[in-house]
Amino acid sequence: MKSILFTSLFLIFSFSIFAQECMSADYLKKGTKWEMTNYNKKGKKSGLVQYEVLNTNHTGSKNAWEIQVETFDKKDESLNKGSTEIVCEDGVYKMDMSQMIPSETVESLNSMEVEMEGTMINFPTSENLEFELEDGYINIAAATSGMVVMSIKISTINRKIEGLETVETEAGTFQCLKITQDTKMENKIISRTYSSVSWFLPGFGVVKTESYDHKGKFMGSSILSSLTR
Repeated sequence: MKSILFTSLFLIFSFSIFAQECMSADYLKKGTKWEMTNYNKKGKKSGLVQYEVLNTNHTGSKNAWEIQVETFDKKDESLNKGSTEIVCEDGVYKMDMSQMIPSETVESLNSMEVEMEGTMINFPTSENLEFELEDGYINIAAATSGMVVMSIKISTINRKIEGLETVETEAGTFQCLKITQDTKMENKIISRTYSSVSWFLPGFGVVKTESYDHKGKFMGSSILSSLTR
């Protein structure tokens, strides 16, 4: 009886902690807007992505945020606009892998009919250096007039939390988890693996990213340039 009671109390306590961790997303409130500016290897602006929290839904142990995403080119002309969802369940954030697609790839798909299928990718809700990051993938099929002209698989692998670092941006100063990972892009013809470093702010998202090609040469970066709450 004591064992059952202890187990029940433990589950209730754990559930309350998970719920609190998921609800600790101070930045993810309805109406919150932010921008990530992309730069090429020479430090020149290559594009912009705008985000806005449209809706929130908190039921039981699951919390979800509907995010509007609009991508722009270097001339601030809109390339595409859509929405995605961030989910927090049992103390873990999960994001659609479509948000991990490189901006140059998004731009190349702008005039095509695109179908995507993939997994969610996880992030911690706190500054937990021991959190295990899972791999993820997404399959992309792009067609023109109903004919598939490009099929590619993007996998995010070898994800590791390297430590805590402070990141200063135009939007503020943030204490972030430094995450390293590899991105593998492959189709029937070629296969290339790139590496990147991301600075992730628990309760919000990625604040800064640096990308490197398969030879380790710097390719470009993205940084949080605006945040309105």
